[in-house]
Amino acid sequence: MGIIALAAHPLRQGVVMHRTCSAVALVAALAACAQASSTGSKRPVPTYPQPQTQTGLLRAFDWYPLTATDAQGHRVRELRGARKRGLMARFRDDGAYELKGVCNTTGGAYRIEGERIVHDQRIDAVQTVAGCRHGAMMERAFFAQPLIGARFSIDTQGRAPILRVAADDGARMELIGLPAAPAR
Repeated sequence: MGIIALAAHPLRQGVVMHRTCSAVALVAALAACAQASSTGSKRPVPTYPQPQTQTGLLRAFDWYPLTATDAQGHRVRELRGARKRGLMARFRDDGAYELKGVCNTTGGAYRIEGERIVHDQRIDAVQTVAGCRHGAMMERAFFAQPLIGARFSIDTQGRAPILRVAADDGARMELIGLPAAPAR
């Protein structure tokens, strides 16, 4: 009888209707949140090319340093923030590699032998020698890391591929891959 009395009065009927609509909207919003949280992040997972070989993956991305350790296992502190400064490695389809530092670039020819990136002796390595006011230590540390002559593997299980490089002396470096810029 109480429900009928509320529904019979026009003002009370509007209040009941408003509360009912608000409750329905709240339930719908909570259901949408629950569905979004069960599927993970709202941001779409980026897609990147999936070449079938490690060599194809190496060439498909520009590689930015994440972490590095020396032969004794100590973190190479000079590389902190290197990714933000634009340091990167690129391995092109034509067999050329390029290491971009803060002020300078070094490069040469490479080839893949098994699980190693090796310097191709047919072409000498070259390096620019511009003076670096800020970032010279970071650049020297990056150029000294084990990329050429080291074993490598690429992990594609995460959001972006990770290039892991290990030298025979125990020095290691990890780089994150972003799709390579088109050649100019």
